[in-house]
Amino acid sequence: MGEDLRSSDYCNHSHHNCRANRTALPRAGFNNGCGKIGKERIVAEVVLDKVWKIYGKTVEAVKGLDLDIKNGEFVAILGPSGCGKTSTLRMIAGLEEITRGNLSIGGKVVNDVEPGDRNISMVFENYALLPHMTAYDNVAFPLSLRGVDKSEIDKKVREISKLLDMDYMLNDLAASLGGGERQRVGIARALIRKSNVLLMDEPISHLDAALKAKTRTELVRLQKMLGITTVYVTHDQLEALAMADRIAVLNFGELQQFGTANDLYYAPENKFVADFVGEPPMNFIPCKLQRNPKGVRLFTENPGFDIALKGEDAGSIDPTFEDGSVWFGVRPKDITIVTSSEDDYSEKNLVKSQVLNFEPGCEHSIIEGKISEYRFLIQCDPVVTFKSDDTIYLDVTSKRFHLFDFQTENSILVKKL
Repeated sequence: MGEDLRSSDYCNHSHHNCRANRTALPRAGFNNGCGKIGKERIVAEVVLDKVWKIYGKTVEAVKGLDLDIKNGEFVAILGPSGCGKTSTLRMIAGLEEITRGNLSIGGKVVNDVEPGDRNISMVFENYALLPHMTAYDNVAFPLSLRGVDKSEIDKKVREISKLLDMDYMLNDLAASLGGGERQRVGIARALIRKSNVLLMDEPISHLDAALKAKTRTELVRLQKMLGITTVYVTHDQLEALAMADRIAVLNFGELQQFGTANDLYYAPENKFVADFVGEPPMNFIPCKLQRNPKGVRLFTENPGFDIALKGEDAGSIDPTFEDGSVWFGVRPKDITIVTSSEDDYSEKNLVKSQVLNFEPGCEHSIIEGKISEYRFLIQCDPVVTFKSDDTIYLDVTSKRFHLFDFQTENSILVKKL
């Protein structure tokens, strides 16, 4: 069945529903809408080349976006509200015109190709199901519109329903289904079209935590099984990190970084990505960077943060960066609590912190501390307890730290994972 679901062939039919003679991208599976199953897989790279979307004369929703999404790849577009991710998805779908730049699907520029001729399926948060129709009829609807033979429709509905474990609900009205069930119907309806590209706009954002986790796993499994090029829009970093082969992080319409989950988490290219990706969030301290014969000194003007970087740590800083203001960043899990005293913590290259709050947990506990005048989160072993106003000493450089230019907020570390 997996072979059928991502196959294509030429259509030899002549009935009026066949779109083989129209200017359109070839369909995978139901080639040009005729339902004939072949064995060749459609190549469906999606390439955005300096794509802009400007609303009116001044609202720049997407700014010169470059993305190269490989055939069969699962790419998440991640960012806060208003970052341009939905506008990007709608341009790929053909629901929004591209102001400047080019969009290619399968090697063909599709800027002027109608949405219905791009061979793209979409799954939205609300699924847009027809409530008065059964789950079966909702799934079959795209094929019915194309005039596909009823026996062929039934075969395909049964196949996709078995794949999604939804056989039991086929005779139920869409209005009577739960959130997770409606979600599966929406996905089945999208997949049954055998499109070259699947677009998903926050399809599981409203599900409860347990169902969301299960659905994430199922979506990834299905995507890998079908091999369909998938673009998935979300504001939820956990979804993006858990599901996607690569993630495009947007902010204010601009691409901040495009890479794997490890790229974004361990080697963020700028402060925005470092702050947006990861939970609990990264800690930041604005400080001065000063080179000396022994290495590099990082310090704040107010007392409380003064550490030395030597050897490989000092050498990891971009040599072209001149001494000046930087952002020091460290994730809560990369901070080590060290036994020390008021007399020697500075000599041990540690920083002192006052405990403001202690939040116990099962897998780990979280300390909210204060270094100099800046609040810090520290992740620690759950067997250890602290109370407010305790003094602790922290090693903030022995595991992994980050440095960003204070003005540009770009990383000044030589990239390493």
